Amino acid sequence: MNLKKQIGKIISDACVYFTAAEFAVLFIAAGFAELDPASGGGAGKFLSLGSAALILLACLIMSALNLVFRLELSGGIKVMLHFIGSLIAFGVVFIIIPGAWTDFGAIFVRLGVFIVVYAVIAAIAVIVNSVKKNRKADELEYESQFGEFFRGKK
Repeated sequence: MNLKKQIGKIISDACVYFTAAEFAVLFIAAGFAELDPASGGGAGKFLSLGSAALILLACLIMSALNLVFRLELSGGIKVMLHFIGSLIAFGVVFIIIPGAWTDFGAIFVRLGVFIVVYAVIAAIAVIVNSVKKNRKADELEYESQFGEFFRGKK
């Protein structure tokens, strides 16, 4: 795949991730009745343009990290590299850039939420890939190597 196609794939995947992330934030904010960013409390502060830019940056980094899955490594190493890169990117984008490193409790909560969300998404991805592989294996037609011998065509 050439560079132009890879960049296009990264951007299009990032846009999908961004849309899903923004809907999740809006859903959470609506659940807590905090849709007004001026309220400044809870989820409402994540509905500003600056927060949306940080979410987009995180989505772009996550999308670029997906290139790890094209490497010729074992599945476990790919997932570990992707997780470590994602954790670093999350820390930079949502802890260091916004200046939230002074409250250690908030850091642990943010990292904990990220790890749980990552684990859930990774589990879903593993299940979906497993189902796809099983369907491919079922669709392959079995050809008996001894079929001609038993039918008398030696």
